[in-house]
Amino acid sequence: MKRLVTAMILLMTPLVPALAQADNALRLVVQQNGQSLVSEERELPLPKGRGQVVLPDLPETIEAQTMQVRSQSAPNALKVLDLALDAEPLTQAALLRRHVGKSVDLVLPDGKTRDGRTQKQATVLSAKEPPVFLVDGRVYAGPVEAVIYPELPTGLSARPGLVMNVENTGAARQTIELCYLARELSWTMDYMLVMDGDGDRAQLSGWVTLNNRSGRDFKNAKVELLAGETRDNSRPVLARAYASAAKLDGAEAYDDADGGEVFEHHLYRLKRPVTLFNQQSRQTKLFESANIPLTRKLIGRASAMPSGRETDPIKQKLDVVLSFRNTEALGLGLPLPSGTLRAFQEDGRARRMVGETRLDRVAVGSMAELRLGRAFDLNVERIANAYEKTGKNSYRGAWELRIFNAKKHSQRIVLQEQLPGKWKIESASSKWTKPSAGVAEFVLDVPPTRDGKPVVVTYAFSTEL
Repeated sequence: MKRLVTAMILLMTPLVPALAQADNALRLVVQQNGQSLVSEERELPLPKGRGQVVLPDLPETIEAQTMQVRSQSAPNALKVLDLALDAEPLTQAALLRRHVGKSVDLVLPDGKTRDGRTQKQATVLSAKEPPVFLVDGRVYAGPVEAVIYPELPTGLSARPGLVMNVENTGAARQTIELCYLARELSWTMDYMLVMDGDGDRAQLSGWVTLNNRSGRDFKNAKVELLAGETRDNSRPVLARAYASAAKLDGAEAYDDADGGEVFEHHLYRLKRPVTLFNQQSRQTKLFESANIPLTRKLIGRASAMPSGRETDPIKQKLDVVLSFRNTEALGLGLPLPSGTLRAFQEDGRARRMVGETRLDRVAVGSMAELRLGRAFDLNVERIANAYEKTGKNSYRGAWELRIFNAKKHSQRIVLQEQLPGKWKIESASSKWTKPSAGVAEFVLDVPPTRDGKPVVVTYAFSTEL
């Protein structure tokens, strides 16, 4: 069957006269998981006594059960008796379903010429795919070029509309506040770390990308970003976020990106209102730091327990790890939400990308660690020299670690040998420390080994599991 193309003749009759609407204030509390709290103010004409009010232009992804309505002009004069959300989307399937047993007009091939068409009156018998019609007293389930509907059924619209039954003893025009949750309105975090030529210092900037797939435009919205791991049932957290933000007036609220803590989460405020159209992504800067000092390490982590089947040397790569401390004295001091970090290095006028990694959230005062890949010119060969079982649950092993450095200058590396159970280093050719219960760590300054002769570290251990 050819693709069904639906042509609609819509005779629209509103429930109430058209409402003059103006968005006076719009606030979004956006989560990274795509669920957001929307708060907006609208000036609306209201009926005297009991009547109906229609609120159009709501997001397609609204969660109707979360809607809260109150009058800011006269909170005690307006009572909302009930709410009805006409939320069934306007689609071909919905139109056919609403017209089962009713008459429509079909545009059909005329069967005489290749491009000929004819229009027939028909009754919809079934809305399932493919649809079935009664045409000229006969059942028809063939190709349909278009369906022409006589009217738009009540409750179908391109976007949801809210119908309120209210009782109003106040003014005929009031400022109404709406507060509700909507889905598919989210944000992501991206960081840019630009290092100097030596890689000792860097400029860190944070950019927020807002994504709107909610089915509605948001114009000049004040935006707060809620960061942290929330459960799906996060309405209490969003409600507290809105209550916290509402205590600040417009100028004060947007002076600083850090909006403070909400429950066990953090709130960030964008400094300027944002216009975000439906199906649009918009990027805006959250912060930019001063030059921060970086620490670079080359780290190798490996299990010290041999398998007993090692015959050839084991190749071990070294991770390149950059770290910095998140403090105000270094130009930061803002809780950093999780996001994607891209690192660049500048050399004169040239800027080159050197790695990309995921930055987990970093509290104020904490260290951030960035694993940006593997070292190219440094590697380790691991040779198991001994492995034996010395008791029911006790073992002994020995390793020879051969370190190669193809660079022109000496490099500091950190080798972390992971040891299980109650272990002891029996002998070692280099100094070692115990940074944690299951790790023996060697910190080595490795000179260039371009002559092919590696730096060798040996050690033996015993352990009881």
